[in-house]
Amino acid sequence: MDSYMKGCTMGRTRHHRQGRYRGWFAGVIGLALVVGGVLATRTGRAGPFEPVLPSTMPLPAVTMHWHTTAESALVGVNGGPILFTKNSQMERPIASTTKIMTAYLVLTHPAIYPLSRIVTITPKEQANDQKGLIKADSEVPLRAGECVTVRELLWALMLPSADDAAWVLADQWPGGSEAFIRQMNRTARQLHMDQTHYVDPDGVNHHGFSTARDLWRLERVVMTIPRFRRVVGTQTVNTSAFGRLTNLNRLLWTYPGAFGIKTGWTPYAGSCLTFAAHRTIAGHSLTLYGVVLGEPSFDPMFGDVTQLLNTGFAVRWVTVLKAGQMVAERTFYPWLGSPVTDAVVIPKSLSIPDTAGIVHLAYRWRSGPWRRPGQLVGWVRLDEPGWPATPWIPLKNAGRISKPVGNPS
Repeated sequence: MDSYMKGCTMGRTRHHRQGRYRGWFAGVIGLALVVGGVLATRTGRAGPFEPVLPSTMPLPAVTMHWHTTAESALVGVNGGPILFTKNSQMERPIASTTKIMTAYLVLTHPAIYPLSRIVTITPKEQANDQKGLIKADSEVPLRAGECVTVRELLWALMLPSADDAAWVLADQWPGGSEAFIRQMNRTARQLHMDQTHYVDPDGVNHHGFSTARDLWRLERVVMTIPRFRRVVGTQTVNTSAFGRLTNLNRLLWTYPGAFGIKTGWTPYAGSCLTFAAHRTIAGHSLTLYGVVLGEPSFDPMFGDVTQLLNTGFAVRWVTVLKAGQMVAERTFYPWLGSPVTDAVVIPKSLSIPDTAGIVHLAYRWRSGPWRRPGQLVGWVRLDEPGWPATPWIPLKNAGRISKPVGNPS
């Protein structure tokens, strides 16, 4: 009897344990099926990113009305395209815009021209000064034995455009003024000013020549030098040697945003001006550099240049991509279920100046599924001919698109 009861008890225990195991196993299987179903819909193969916009987009046609009385001219964007040219490669005398190169050599050779260096005026230099006054050249008073600094000579060179200051500075070059002029021409070649030839440091001799394009190239180089920018952007300055000096560039008084650079005039060259101005337009920073050579007279030249600058700054900025705009899509093919497509959007607007009439879109994509809305999935930028490419702008996943999607081929 005891043995019988013991056997029954053991049977029931074994049966109960087996049932409990079956229930646990069924639960595990069920959970696995549920999790597997969820994972099957959330994992699988991701297709490529497919832009929905053309890679090249036309911009609205814009006509800019340019006019100048100069014989040759050029206006361009710093770091961007040339906007306007008129006989920009015509070789012609350039008058005192020659002094841009003179100042450039002074400021790029501080071992020869420390600004505090004392220069003693020689009788020869005083005689040259007197000859210049007779010819009505632009001069500052020089007296033999007078001591002036390189800094003061630089102010005199670039503000009242003193011809005698140009020769005094050139005389300090090792080997004298002739060696200085040779260095001016060597530097012109190094800067790819291939249609420029200097014969003096002041531009009075009309056998020297350049072009509007070469001078535009030079001014963008020299204006990267902070000391040069400060000098040519100064209206007036007081000096110990020459008293109060006034800049001949009237744009510094009359044109908002003007900050340089150099005037010039001779009977052969006519009136000349290299100029620079900066403005912020619709939140965008724009700097223009320009050159006019052979203007018929000095005073009207500034009005002419004002109109050129106004036309340049009237360039229209076009919003190519608007904030929230869909730029691409990506289809995801899960293991189970139907394919789904996510939208890719640009979070902020992207604008460019409309000067070329065309813009190219370039993309960079991150690898990975990137299914969660708001995730960074890539970047886009705009390339417009003549302009630097825009910065890379992030693109984000905007979630599923509500539209039918076909099966992968």
